Amino acid sequence: MRFSIFLLAAAGLYGDAGSLIPANKQAPDPAVLSMEEMAIDVQIDGASVKVLTRQIFANKTAGVLEGNYVFALPGSAILSDFAVWDGATRIPGVILERRRAEELYNDIRLQAIDPGLLQLGERDVDEAKRTSVFSARVVPIPGYGTKRMEMEYHSRLDMGSILALPLKPDAYKQQRVGRLWITVTVNSAHAMKDFQLLSKGYPLQILEKKPNLVRASLDVRNFELTEDFVVKVDREALLVAPQVAAESAPKTVVALFDASLSMQWEKLERSMRAVTELLMGLGPQDKFHLLVFNSQVAVFAPGATAGGKATAEQALAWLKTQPLRGATDLGGALAKGLALAEKDSVLVLFSDGGATSGQVRTGKLLEDYARAWAAKKPRTFVYAVGDDANGMLMKALARQNGVFEWVRSTEPEEFKLRGFLEKLGKSAVEGVSLDVQPRTAVSLVYSLHEAVYPGSEAVWVGQYGQPGSATFKVRGASATVNLPASETAHPQLPRTWAKARVDALLEKIDREGEDKASIDEIIRLSKKYKFVTPYTSFLAAPRALLRPRLIRPGDPVIRVRTDAAIASVVAVFPFGLTKALKFLPEEDIWQTRFLAPADMVDGTHAVKLVMRDKNGRTYREAKTFLIVSKPPLVSAKLSASSARRGERVMVTADAGATTRTITAKMYGAETAWLKWDPNRNVSVGYLTVPAGMPAGKYAIKVTAEDIAHNISTKEVFLAVLP
Repeated sequence: MRFSIFLLAAAGLYGDAGSLIPANKQAPDPAVLSMEEMAIDVQIDGASVKVLTRQIFANKTAGVLEGNYVFALPGSAILSDFAVWDGATRIPGVILERRRAEELYNDIRLQAIDPGLLQLGERDVDEAKRTSVFSARVVPIPGYGTKRMEMEYHSRLDMGSILALPLKPDAYKQQRVGRLWITVTVNSAHAMKDFQLLSKGYPLQILEKKPNLVRASLDVRNFELTEDFVVKVDREALLVAPQVAAESAPKTVVALFDASLSMQWEKLERSMRAVTELLMGLGPQDKFHLLVFNSQVAVFAPGATAGGKATAEQALAWLKTQPLRGATDLGGALAKGLALAEKDSVLVLFSDGGATSGQVRTGKLLEDYARAWAAKKPRTFVYAVGDDANGMLMKALARQNGVFEWVRSTEPEEFKLRGFLEKLGKSAVEGVSLDVQPRTAVSLVYSLHEAVYPGSEAVWVGQYGQPGSATFKVRGASATVNLPASETAHPQLPRTWAKARVDALLEKIDREGEDKASIDEIIRLSKKYKFVTPYTSFLAAPRALLRPRLIRPGDPVIRVRTDAAIASVVAVFPFGLTKALKFLPEEDIWQTRFLAPADMVDGTHAVKLVMRDKNGRTYREAKTFLIVSKPPLVSAKLSASSARRGERVMVTADAGATTRTITAKMYGAETAWLKWDPNRNVSVGYLTVPAGMPAGKYAIKVTAEDIAHNISTKEVFLAVLP
């Protein structure tokens, strides 16, 4: 039986609880593929949340099926584990560098084996930075058989926060599970003030409830998923600032509403509900400006409008008449909003942050906004919607004394929106600081919050350098702890710091462009602490297949990894050679050297492995290796025969099916990596003519390298105009 699972981002699909959809359908069909079991284990330890989901789907037909498994991560969660099952064998995912994972995936598929590749974004790193949605092609699902999937993610839970598991199938309207288990365990070093189940339809039973521990569970059958599973955990903090009542002083709100085409459907509906709640919540003593933007900016009224239900309804009626347009001039909208803002007012942005016209560079947008913001310093509230929202840009905007909230497609918005709008009537707590002595005691310290409000907490993560002390201060209160504080160590703390460090590096790349040192550090941290980033992927395949057997005639080595019980391995090659493999204990691998005959034809060849364990039992397994002796044939074209300095030129190339990489190089220009474009049926890349390039005719060298490292080149020529 052959097993196949391919994971990629799927724009416009919403994962909900995780749905397995028949390949020939657009929505789940329980008459074909049903969710038989779903077990969710929730572990809350202080502020750390770990959610492990295990699902079993059943094929209700006699035929072998293919399905698409679709899910999206909630909130700021990070995917930390993924596994699939081939019968009784669990195949876990391994974190690899994104490009290497793609290469191995393609190499393994050439051996007639389909591994599983999980990554953020289907096409490239830029897309990966702007999505949280994954989908999986699952093959085969045997007739009247089952397929099991596992997924684990981690997130943080702030004080008095809501934990929502997105189980309501918003995208597919209804979904039934044959048996549903949910277990919840809450541990807290500080006493919990409250634990509540806010979802009414889940018969959760409290098994144990103590000041520092809560255990609860449910076990139901034939259960209809009609709402999200939501609990509230309210715990004490180490240091609590004095509570401040909501401010009753009049406020001025500048609301910016994104009406570009990227906001269609679900994102537009969520934004509309949010701006409705905002305007309807203003009183007659308040004032507001309402702006709608896409490629243009439209204003509801030339001056500030008094709050109240009547004027709010007029503004919302006007908003519904505004057309959706294609482009998004985010920079222009922010500039207009700042021009209307007054001192101590609140600027509220509802958008996905996808700037496509005007200024589109993240770093320049932030620089321009910070410069203009300094004149009036309005509190900047940012409500990001959609799985593809530009979270980095919008989170950075909210650092201007504001609040950032991100609602993704699978998340219940009610609780997040309520908390977001409640902060409009509060001021951020001032004087919150962390002082470490000596300064060298910690390094790479990051705050996990844009601003601290009464009733919330201030959190920093960093690395120890040497012994010292840390003093936390807020409004005259303080607390000091000695470093290193080993008694407060938490198993998820290193991953929390690594994620904050990766986020900082990704923001740096957005502002300044990619650099090798930053990318290498992101990849290293992702592998060490096991979570997916735009530059890394999960590859799920049997371990032996992660070391591809790609052999050219004359290559003298084959390597095989086995279980520890195996005592000997013999390889029987198709050209009559039989060789015993030698075990290399330092590498935990079996190896033998051999010579592939020079007259072997290119293609996939089988090698039989005869393995004997320590008890004398014999096992036989067929593996494959690939003979590739001829370099790929490459053809290349330019989108234009001439270009001026600073212009981009598209390079297209076509090469053989075994081609691994294609690059285009021109003197003085950055190397372009060509990627496969299924719409054009060729590989596509872009070269930018350097600004200081002298006029003249230049050769562009297009190089193709196949999976066996055979190389061929093709030159095309470009005239650089003065």
